[in-house]
This record gives sequence, C-alpha cells and structure tokens, in this order.
Amino acid sequence: MKNVKLLTVIMLFLASPAFAGQSGPVEEWSILFPSFQYFSWEEFKPSGPRILKEEGLLVGAGGTARLNLYDKKLMLKLKGELFGGEVHYNGHTQTDPNPVISERPVKTDVIYFGTKAESDLGWRSPIGSVAIEPFAGLGYRWWLRSLQSSTALDANGNLLNVGGSDEVWMSFYSRFGARASWTATKDLTLFAEGGGKYPFYNENRADIPGGGTATVRPGSEWSAFGEIGVTYKMFRPTLYYEGFRFSQSSVVPIGNNTGVFQPKSDSDIFGFNLNWVF
Repeated sequence: MKNVKLLTVIMLFLASPAFAGQSGPVEEWSILFPSFQYFSWEEFKPSGPRILKEEGLLVGAGGTARLNLYDKKLMLKLKGELFGGEVHYNGHTQTDPNPVISERPVKTDVIYFGTKAESDLGWRSPIGSVAIEPFAGLGYRWWLRSLQSSTALDANGNLLNVGGSDEVWMSFYSRFGARASWTATKDLTLFAEGGGKYPFYNENRADIPGGGTATVRPGSEWSAFGEIGVTYKMFRPTLYYEGFRFSQSSVVPIGNNTGVFQPKSDSDIFGFNLNWVF
C-alpha cells in the first residue's frame, strides 16, 4: 500500500496548478484514464515446455508529464499508473512425489493489482514539423499476483482441492529508445515511440504451501516496448505494447532438502489508452 500512496501523491502533485502553470517547466501534462490492457503471463519448465498461461483484461489509470529542462531540447518525461483486474489461469498443480496428484491440469482465476512509475530523459531535435527524441530512462513496477483456490481431478478421477497462493513482485528496469512526432496542424499531432528495456533487479516474494514465504530473484532478459497515437486538441488515444522477460531464478532452500525457484517467465501487454492533455 505504500507504493499506492506514493504514486497517488506524485500524480496529485503533477496535476496541481502550481506545478502545471504556464510559467513553470512543464510543457504538458495528461490524465491517463481509462487504460485497457490485454495481459498474458506464461511460465516454462527448464526443458522448455510451458507450465501455465494466464490471460485476460486489466484496467488502469494514471498520468504523465513532460518537462522542458533546457531550451525545449532536454526533455524529462514522467509517467505513473495503477492497474488491476482478474485473468484466467490454465496450468497444472505443483510437482509432487505422489504421481496421482502431481502436475494435474487445473483452471482458476488470478487477481492482479499493481503500480508502475517511469522517467525518461531525452534530447529533442526538431526538423521542421517533425521532432526526433532519443531517450534513456528507468522504470519501477510492483504487482500482486493472487492465485485463487480451485479444484482438479487426480490421476484416478477423484476431486482434488488446490489451494491458492499470493506472490508479491517488483522489478526495476532500464529503458532505451526513441520517439518521434509530426505536427500536421495546430490541433493535430501524430507520434510514435519504441525501444528495449532490461529488468536489472527482480524480486518475487511467494507463499509456500504449508506456511511461510520465500523470496526468489528471477533473472533478467531484454524485452521490447512501443506506442503509437494521435493528439487532437486535448484528446490523445494511443495503442501500445509492453513486454517483460525473466529467466529462471536460482533455487532457494526451504528446508527438508527441498527448494523453490521462479521458472522462466514471459509477460506481454497490449493496451489502449485514452489520455486528456493539458
């Protein structure tokens, strides 16, 4: 909840008249609401086959601000967002020494709730009505992944209760890319951006069946992001893609000569935003 409170304070500060006044450094700020995201999450065995897939709709809200730090060329872009929703889970029960209940097909729902904050520093070069802006930045994403309790059939066809579990994730990542815009008329601007990002620090604090928690640190892999959109007066609809790639974590001992790890995991988000620009 500390992450949510901090993000709320930041967004209220960005929206305040004192910060967004014409005499200040803010070139523009916008309210991002609503945001619709098709979200998917997949995990894979070390040998390659997929263990599970989650997919469904998440919704979000947030805001952005662009600051002119120097001569309308050195630009700082800030973005904050809240998101959440319920998606469908299609996977298997945990591996177990008892083959009757080990890796049995199971379906359930997963509740997601999280926050995201990003900052990019870029150098804008205008060429007539076109502007090109290479940028580099940092991002932070925190989210709760809550798997709901369900049932499955064991190998003998008997009903098997499958308990739920919670995972609390966070990831710090770097962003590298470029954005471009074309001012077609006074009221109409087209823009696009794209690049790659690298999650250099990742953490998953997960429930352990039978009690307790374990913290695993998934590895890092490059992924892509991109966005296209149009600004017409105060209205700015956009389409975007965001990926996350995590390699398998190291094994963390939990006692009784056993350990846990986070499998290789991939996430893809395809979204549609409605922004109101001021």
